[in-house]
Amino acid sequence: MKTALTNFKNIAHLPDARRLLAADATSKAGDWILYVAMSTLVFEAGGAGALSLFTALRVVVPFALGPWAGRWGAALRPRTLMITADAVRSVLLVLAAVTAGVHQPAWVLVVLVVCCASVSAFHAPAERRFQRDAIAPDQRASFNAVIGATGTTVIVVAPALGGLIITVVGNVGALALDALSFLLSLVFVARVSGPLHTVSPKNQEQAASAGKGALATALGAMQKDPTVLACFLAQAVACTVAGASLVLLPLLGDRLDVGAGTVGWLTAAVGAGSVLGVLIGGSIAKNGRVVLGVTSVVSMGVILGLLGSSPNLVVALLCAVLAGTAANIPEPLYWTSYADRVTERDSSAFYGLVESSITGGFALGGVILGAAAAVLGTSIGTWVVGVAGSLIAATALIPALCHRRALKATLASPAPTLESVS
Repeated sequence: MKTALTNFKNIAHLPDARRLLAADATSKAGDWILYVAMSTLVFEAGGAGALSLFTALRVVVPFALGPWAGRWGAALRPRTLMITADAVRSVLLVLAAVTAGVHQPAWVLVVLVVCCASVSAFHAPAERRFQRDAIAPDQRASFNAVIGATGTTVIVVAPALGGLIITVVGNVGALALDALSFLLSLVFVARVSGPLHTVSPKNQEQAASAGKGALATALGAMQKDPTVLACFLAQAVACTVAGASLVLLPLLGDRLDVGAGTVGWLTAAVGAGSVLGVLIGGSIAKNGRVVLGVTSVVSMGVILGLLGSSPNLVVALLCAVLAGTAANIPEPLYWTSYADRVTERDSSAFYGLVESSITGGFALGGVILGAAAAVLGTSIGTWVVGVAGSLIAATALIPALCHRRALKATLASPAPTLESVS
């Protein structure tokens, strides 16, 4: 807890950091409110089929676009791209509110959602690039710990806030207010006065050829550095297991049969654990404890199995807290390592690939867990998925151990003397 307070203290006095935190929280809250409001509208307009299409497309589009969107975005300054994306998303939400208000067909709403998801695929990599540029290297670990804590808090609070807004002003009114949230994010980003790098002709050429080399560039960034590879593998598995846990909660609530509020309590427990994990993870990011971060992800599979076989609500709540904690302990480590170790040239495509792995991981985990539970039952299916996740995550220990050996070798090397230099 002392480390967490230190991280907040280190960041609180930095105006640019505060604005970036506010922009990130506002944008994430807008995404969740959009999902809650639009899900209801699409279902009312087109039934279960339209809702399924909406749910699939909002995941598949950013997943597919990730590396290419990041690489194409390299032709623009990150701040310019973020401001443009927020403005476009705000306009799209106004159109969605008007469309819903005049009772247009469901497919129109789905098209607007796809457009919004496409714009978000450009926004996310640009946001990470801008955070890297605006925050000094010695402050990155603290910043990533704080933004992780605020981000996980938003995930817990925003859906409930969305439900409250919908209750008060309706789904159409919620979309209109959501449009304002993206405009507010735009204002925060515009006020950041950090370093603004110009776009070189070389970067423009790279962006123009994005379709041919974006994925190769992103994968090459991992091959160059074992730390980046370890973090990427761990993050992808963590998101997949986390996606499985979200699908597990309703199944678990039904199996325990302890009331309609079970899913809400379990979701809140995961959120509380997520915040705790990010706060703990700040010191791990500062010290570069890659092996410890990967080990936390490896443990997620076992925790998922324990959660799925919980005999009562108390044990389930404890496991839910542990799941959120284990998933988020390495979160600041990921982004700090990427910012410090991925080159400027590779960063756009790489951040795009990371965002794809996050989005795709959540979706894939949910599909796999749902299928396994249907075939094997909730308890056994969850253990099968959990053990498989732990085994896959363990592969990230190989590059993590390579990183630790290299670090020890560097520390053990004697400092050069004047005689050796001469």
